Amino acid sequence: MRRLKWGVLGGSGFARRRSIPAMMLSPVVELLGVASRSREKSEKFAEQFSLPEIYDSYDHMLDDPDIEAVHIPLPNSMHCEWAIKAMEKGKHVLVEKPFATNVTDLLKVKGEVGRTGLKVMEAMMWPFHPQHRKAKELIAQDAIGKIRLVRSSFTYLLTAKTGIRLDKGLGGGCLLDVGCYPVSAARYYFAEEPTNVFARGDIHAELDVDTNISGILEFPSGRALFDAGYHLPYRTDLEVVGEKGRIYFPRAWQPHETASIFLNEEEIVLPAANHYLNLFDHFSNAALNDTSLEFDVEDALKQMRVLDAIKCSILLN
Repeated sequence: MRRLKWGVLGGSGFARRRSIPAMMLSPVVELLGVASRSREKSEKFAEQFSLPEIYDSYDHMLDDPDIEAVHIPLPNSMHCEWAIKAMEKGKHVLVEKPFATNVTDLLKVKGEVGRTGLKVMEAMMWPFHPQHRKAKELIAQDAIGKIRLVRSSFTYLLTAKTGIRLDKGLGGGCLLDVGCYPVSAARYYFAEEPTNVFARGDIHAELDVDTNISGILEFPSGRALFDAGYHLPYRTDLEVVGEKGRIYFPRAWQPHETASIFLNEEEIVLPAANHYLNLFDHFSNAALNDTSLEFDVEDALKQMRVLDAIKCSILLN
């Protein structure tokens, strides 16, 4: 079986914990190496994961003609810059969420996608878990009727006083970090784009980043209520409510190995799955076979427009 030759542009802790282990499991991924800002770091990755290549800079990896696709888990503010540089070198690009920090930068990426025809996608992994596929199937079967409300959260206690998540220059703040998940879920389940946004948030007095947010998204078919932030216990639940019933997800974004959802009061247990693996399989197959991505750059642009509107609403209110 032909495998797509990948590189990871940046060796963040997230890449070590989630992305790279999933890539190593995929039958359609061949991971050649991880590019770091120093040869020493790249050598450590190569040794840890038995990778064949060592890259002592991001440009070094992009100059390798054997690399066909790159995953970019760099700080948020660097995503679009390196996505464009990768496409200029002829690489397909899977960009960690959020794809961008503003619509303007993402429009530049979209222009490059139009010019090159390469596969480019935001790495929002949660829809690739069977619990969401099952929910979509139930909705298509009219199990809960027409959707009128989506309620979701993503909060956790952030104890750090500094770091990437709190660095405005690197695209920090809870909206881009965790608020993007509830927003994407509302768009996914309504299968529409919101027409109005209202949001409130807490802004860190010294660091000038949002640390807690809550809001309402108005869709043609109904409303979505969401909250996200750094000062509440770990909460990752999602509720999709229709005119006849509801589907509830106790852990919508990072489920346990065996996930459960509830159709009204009935528990439905899903088979064990790795949604990161499913994501890399989907992207790699699309690149290898020149098939459509389930979520393309246009979807990422629509998502960013909503996030920008939420940021504006917080500042205005």
